[in-house]
Amino acid sequence: MTVPGRKVDSGAPITTGAPEFEFLDLPLLRGDERQEQGYIAVAKEPWPGSIAVYGSPTMAGFTLKGVAPFASVLGETLDTFPTGPIAVFDRATRCRVEIGAGELASATEAAVFAGANTAAIRNAAGSWEVFQYQTATLVAERTYELSNLLRCQGGTEIAMTAPLPVGTRVVFLSEALAPINISLAEMRLPLNWRIGPAVYDIGHGSYVARTHAFEGVGLRPLSPVHVRGVRAAGNLTASWVRRTRIGGDNWELPDVPLAEEQERYEIDILSGAVVKRTLTSTTPAVTYTAAEQTADFGAPQTSVTLAIYQMSAAYGRGAPARATL
Repeated sequence: MTVPGRKVDSGAPITTGAPEFEFLDLPLLRGDERQEQGYIAVAKEPWPGSIAVYGSPTMAGFTLKGVAPFASVLGETLDTFPTGPIAVFDRATRCRVEIGAGELASATEAAVFAGANTAAIRNAAGSWEVFQYQTATLVAERTYELSNLLRCQGGTEIAMTAPLPVGTRVVFLSEALAPINISLAEMRLPLNWRIGPAVYDIGHGSYVARTHAFEGVGLRPLSPVHVRGVRAAGNLTASWVRRTRIGGDNWELPDVPLAEEQERYEIDILSGAVVKRTLTSTTPAVTYTAAEQTADFGAPQTSVTLAIYQMSAAYGRGAPARATL
């Protein structure tokens, strides 16, 4: 498990040092969160009791967007963090992480399946892969080796694009992670932020300024899976299985909940990075006809690369499933 810093009485005002923090766009991990909200993980020594987070689209009119009552556990990798298998335990990867404060602990496999030992690691583009670790071994002061990993949790496989270098930021997710109140209208809007001890006014010198736009990843449809293709008379029919952001753990249902206003897909036909055509569908299947292939490539194709997106009325295109059929 991850042990956050203790909540303490604010006592005398504390002015030493600026808070260390990370903004996070995360998928729905429990299913009962506000779907568009963002998060902040904050650490500071000594901890001032709580950290306030104010936001505004301008340089005035700041409003309180969230409060972090506990210190989060933040760290950085000391080893390269490679790509790994999805949907099964990654038994090969071992990665040392140096943390600033707090403690990590191992957990049973059952506890991990129930949500224990969850962390997020940021890739070069700023996206977060959510992963879990079963084993945390203390190997040096404030340094743990993480192993027995479950990768790309919450549908974050889109963030696992390449091995990540030494020094990559890791945030350990616990009750210390503070939700940030973002409206649908503020999604993808660069906001001005002020982060500092809640015992002080926003104008105090201990506050840190930052600009950041939250993406509302909790609203992003997950990528489809199990893409298959069947050819007949030159036509290619692709099919897939959709996933859901909400309520997908009930094994007694014949299908997972839709979690969107309606079922819609966009399917890009690709030639390298060039989109030759975009097909649409309201079912988890689409036919790319021989005539369309001829119009796009000059003849029916023996191999077609496509990207399939489930659509959201609030978010737009979800995470893509790419396949060559």
